[in-house]
Amino acid sequence: MSQERFRWEVDPEAVDASFRALQRRARELFDQGRYTRVRLRYKGKQLGGDFPLGALLAMEGVGLLLASPIYVLVANLGVKAFIEVEFIHEAEDRIKEGLEAFNAGEVDAAEAKYREALTMRPDDPAALYALGVLLRVTGRREEAMSCLEKVAATENPDRAKAAEALEKMKRGLRTL
Repeated sequence: MSQERFRWEVDPEAVDASFRALQRRARELFDQGRYTRVRLRYKGKQLGGDFPLGALLAMEGVGLLLASPIYVLVANLGVKAFIEVEFIHEAEDRIKEGLEAFNAGEVDAAEAKYREALTMRPDDPAALYALGVLLRVTGRREEAMSCLEKVAATENPDRAKAAEALEKMKRGLRTL
């Protein structure tokens, strides 16, 4: 299989035209790949159906990025493996940092961490619940109730605790 390389010249005086030329060339290459089919065989037998070259490249790219080291290890060891994959959002780290700050009595730092988590992932139930508790403790009832109402209205692990806190706050308002 031959490799094709091309050179892209960017003219500072005509940047738009340079980008249009690159788009045209990329489209041509894509069209070539789109029409190239791939057939896999093992010991003369075809494995599955034919599929586009782009799909093969995408699978290889994902494999290299996510699973390649694990795949190589499992293939070399010849063992079955069960791999658990966990995705951790940075907002979760900010919530943990906020909880640590809150437990250390650093209320302002905790609030800043919770709010930072909410800028990363708006309406995050864990951040809203933690912020709602903090606001309740610091006497900002209306803001606290707003946060806790959002948590209580969605399906999440803190839903019941948020609903209970809201009920207590509402009972407290009725008795005043």
